[in-house]
Amino acid sequence: MGKTNLIIFALTATGADLARQLRDQAAAVGTTMTVCLPAKLARPDESAYAAGEFQPTLAQAFAQYDGLVCIMATGIVVRSLAPLVRDKTSDPAVLVMDERGHHVISLLAGHVGGANALTNWVGQLLTADPVITTATDTEHVQALDVLAKQCHGWYPEFKRTTKWINARLAAGKPVSLYVEPAFRPWLTDLRGFTVVETLAAADPDVPLVVVSDRVQTAKRDQLVPVIPRLNVLGIGCRKNVTTAMVQAAVSEFCQEHQLAWRSIGQIVSIDKKAHEAAIHYLAATWQVPVHFYTAATLRESSEKYPQSAFVQQTVGVGNVACAAADYASGQPVVTPRYAGHQITLALGRQTKDD
Repeated sequence: MGKTNLIIFALTATGADLARQLRDQAAAVGTTMTVCLPAKLARPDESAYAAGEFQPTLAQAFAQYDGLVCIMATGIVVRSLAPLVRDKTSDPAVLVMDERGHHVISLLAGHVGGANALTNWVGQLLTADPVITTATDTEHVQALDVLAKQCHGWYPEFKRTTKWINARLAAGKPVSLYVEPAFRPWLTDLRGFTVVETLAAADPDVPLVVVSDRVQTAKRDQLVPVIPRLNVLGIGCRKNVTTAMVQAAVSEFCQEHQLAWRSIGQIVSIDKKAHEAAIHYLAATWQVPVHFYTAATLRESSEKYPQSAFVQQTVGVGNVACAAADYASGQPVVTPRYAGHQITLALGRQTKDD
């Protein structure tokens, strides 16, 4: 169960007992859930709210937590959250349960927020009946936004594209799907899609979803590129390189490998380069995290790749770009080392844990 920041609300003594049961069942499988109750019902180790403070407390939790489980009437939750709901891409998962634990309802953020998955999980813990009403789920087909989420994927015009493709899938209309071999382990549920082994095999008159980290150069109508953000860019550089130099190097590197820049989910280097403004500029531009590792941390990974005596003398390991990408991804790099504009680059790729 992917969600880790979860809170349970209840209003009555019966609801409080069920909230504690859910918390304890979740803890038994390694997931922490906070219980929040009226002050008159809460125990010392539980969160509490004063009389008349339920709605502001719920609103605060809506902004802070990944998932809310509300053990109470659906109408109370709907009226309380209505002013807070903003967008399916940012709202947290919200579930509603009856006090007897017979049913658990996925109320808000079913796909992107993960409410549907959370509903099934809670249902299994409490032997409750999960109630899920999203069309793709009721028709037992995979939704595009859920498929993309499984591989941390990005695709353009999220709302319009999601509505278009999911409507076709729910209606039983064909949608072709091609997944590059490197990303197939991430996608285990392809129900509803017509899977093709090659791009050439896809019907030109049918919408085609392509899961790839490469730039799609083929001219085709109704193409939806899903770009997994699983790549790790290792970077090494001389002192005080400029943003223009980094931009030029990265542009050449991406062109050389036909790499979509959106596929890069993090940037990594050695801690001796943590002061380089150009690296931070690149991370900020791409809106990805940047991590810096010590020479001692990178030494074992560095020894797998060609060594530079100058780099060894300067930073303490003989290779930075490959070593950092290797260490961060946990796998050997998937591109040769690039060198240009006083910068070195290499690409690592996260693999799915079995």
